[in-house]
Amino acid sequence: MKGLILDTTLKRSYVAAFDGEREEIRYFDASLSTQSALIPACEAVLEALSISPNDLDGIAAVVGPGSFTGIRIGVTFANAFAFAQSLPRFAVTSFEVMRYACPNAPAYMIDAGHDSAYVAIVKGGSLYQDNMEKNLLPEGTIDQSSILDDLPRGALLALRKAFADKEYSSCAPTAETPYLKPNYMRKSQAERLKEGKS
Repeated sequence: MKGLILDTTLKRSYVAAFDGEREEIRYFDASLSTQSALIPACEAVLEALSISPNDLDGIAAVVGPGSFTGIRIGVTFANAFAFAQSLPRFAVTSFEVMRYACPNAPAYMIDAGHDSAYVAIVKGGSLYQDNMEKNLLPEGTIDQSSILDDLPRGALLALRKAFADKEYSSCAPTAETPYLKPNYMRKSQAERLKEGKS
């Protein structure tokens, strides 16, 4: 099996791919914008594994939560790439990546600003997302910023599991299997401002 996963939700965005047991990770060129760095990073990671886009068995995007603009870029690229190559699409949340990178925590958090956090709490083996104040986080909660170097490996593990479980959206969207969608966890500032004026 051969897969590609991209995470544009972070300031330190990356692309990772696997071919059987072989894996490759590339961070985006920090001197470029996310949209400018994405395609070169994908090309580099596939070339390093001698994989052509036609060889892939699926593509995944980390759908958030994270950077609003970054999420949109990654999800749009994954949907377009999958459509062009007739590939299955896999959606992986930032929390799933964190859980694979650091599996035994009771909860995972991403800074949401203003002393609040996006949180996924482990209950009965599942992740339950919520917004909460940082002072209410469960003891032992893992902060995304503390495991940044481990995230690409977590993403590859999450993608391998999605492949194994066939948890994907089909290339042609239907009512049951739509295109990949962002996991924002809150409305954008523009949407909140618009609602405040209406």
